[in-house]
Amino acid sequence: MKKGIVFLLALICLLPIFGAGTKESAPSDMIELRFLGMAQAAYSEQNVNDMTADFMKAHPNIKVSTEFVPYEELRNKTLLAYSSNNSYDAVLVDDIWFTEYDSKGMLTDITADIPKNYRDGVLTGGWNFTTKHGKVVGLPWFLDTMYLFYNKSMLQKAGFSNPPKSIEEMVDMGRALKAKGIVEYPFVFSLAQAEALICVYSNFLEAYGGSFQDAQGNYILDKTGVKALDLLVSLKKEGLLNPNSLEFLEEDVRRVFSTGDAAFTLNWGYMYALASDPAESKLSKADVGVMVLPGAKGVKDSAAMSGSMGLSVLTKSKHPAEALQYILYLSSKEVQDTYSNLQLPVWSASYDDPKVRAGREDLADAAKKAFSIMNVRPSVPNYQEVSAVFQQYIQNALYGEKTPQQALAEAVQKVKEMK
Repeated sequence: MKKGIVFLLALICLLPIFGAGTKESAPSDMIELRFLGMAQAAYSEQNVNDMTADFMKAHPNIKVSTEFVPYEELRNKTLLAYSSNNSYDAVLVDDIWFTEYDSKGMLTDITADIPKNYRDGVLTGGWNFTTKHGKVVGLPWFLDTMYLFYNKSMLQKAGFSNPPKSIEEMVDMGRALKAKGIVEYPFVFSLAQAEALICVYSNFLEAYGGSFQDAQGNYILDKTGVKALDLLVSLKKEGLLNPNSLEFLEEDVRRVFSTGDAAFTLNWGYMYALASDPAESKLSKADVGVMVLPGAKGVKDSAAMSGSMGLSVLTKSKHPAEALQYILYLSSKEVQDTYSNLQLPVWSASYDDPKVRAGREDLADAAKKAFSIMNVRPSVPNYQEVSAVFQQYIQNALYGEKTPQQALAEAVQKVKEMK
């Protein structure tokens, strides 16, 4: 009898220990979030993971799992996960996808939850693409465009003391560089059959004053886009364009430029720091020039097409309030200023901050100019399908299978037939 009492008392004493151990290994108040980002350009994976680690330190009850995929997989990964029982809580969204996602009811309306300092402090252009039908469905995370990067040393060696002031002058410089044996292929662009091709083409389309659509939303590239495609085709025919461009994405052209094998390229702002990083490039900071793409003579001075992206909370998130906390942190001025080495902030005041501008004043000035003039690609629910058609036919022209006029006419007709 006494042995039974002793055993029972011992068991009662041990119960709190077992209970405490269970609670500690799996806290019931821990909130888990899943974030999907991009494994190229803009903020690096390490940057985002460091931001996330700091967020979790400040919010010990929230655990964020990050996942990164190439840009080409980002949309499909988001849609597939959303249609399953394992949706992400927060995702990175390209400006061309906001209309599609919103039309499918995927994006949480955060209009009433945006702090006043965000509304007033973020550049106006950021809210333009994250606002749909009067609702704010995302936070601007970065404003970006493809800048014209040029090799200053090559231009000086060829006798040019200033960068080009027009498309025509840029092509003439390329011809001189090749004729003098300074570089075999002065131009390299990301023209693989992907969205990168559309981004490059879009910038030249702007330079020639062209447009994808008219005021009524009709596609008119067969009327306004031929000169831009003529230019790219002519650069290839003259041997001025690296022939591998038709297989290149942004990271490919960055590496070619950084090894000193090109004088001109178009790429996003993230390339500026890497183009003179000794671990990534053979070029010094003195070699790397950056500017807004010049326009065609008699058309416009400069041209830029938006490649901006934002952060959104998906409507299937089980923890929308915490997911919003997370993306507010990622897009905050303090965090963006800290990680501005690869991506300039979306905050207006940052452009006057000596610490943010230091060592890249030319990029900051180019960005300020670009963000005030940049246009946008079509904002339509079926943009991805439309883009795929234009990618195919533009490449047909680049490979010499169709003339630019024929390729764009057939592409426009095919797009018109799409429902």
